[in-house]
Amino acid sequence: MKLSAEFTFETEAAEKIYQVVFPELNDNFSERSRIGLALEDADRLILTVKAEDAVSLRSALNTWFRLVQIAQEVHEATSEAR
Repeated sequence: MKLSAEFTFETEAAEKIYQVVFPELNDNFSERSRIGLALEDADRLILTVKAEDAVSLRSALNTWFRLVQIAQEVHEATSEAR
């Protein structure tokens, strides 16, 4: 892999987000990128993306940023409804 990026999301919902998006790792069929997802403590989600080229990196980042964003929004919406 030629390119890599790592992002840390600090949120009280990190564990919930991790549980929701972790199964998506099994659906990562790209041969040009690899995704890593880790939970640090209870409030940090670490996303690592390695890719063969810039197009693959951008595509993977867009996908995973969106997955994390949706999970966060759903968590916030369900928390507010309580």
